[in-house]
Amino acid sequence: MQQQLESQMGVEALAAGFGLTPGVFLAIFLLVSVWSLAIKGYALWHAAREGQRTWYIALLVVNTFGILELAYLLFFRLKDEEEEA
Repeated sequence: MQQQLESQMGVEALAAGFGLTPGVFLAIFLLVSVWSLAIKGYALWHAAREGQRTWYIALLVVNTFGILELAYLLFFRLKDEEEEA
């Protein structure tokens, strides 16, 4: 019970630091987490499918909230001939 109370106080302190209510802060945190997981999975899938081991490892290790993953998907992934046509 004490640990849960301390955890809630931490969320409230973080939310206050950003000038948000705890509910809004948690909603934004959840959306960013889902976005990050989805885009990371998609980028990792492409890197693995195309045999780009270096990109796969970088995408797996580095967490940039989707920025590195988007850069890979937009500029560095190998495009299929069908997608270019």
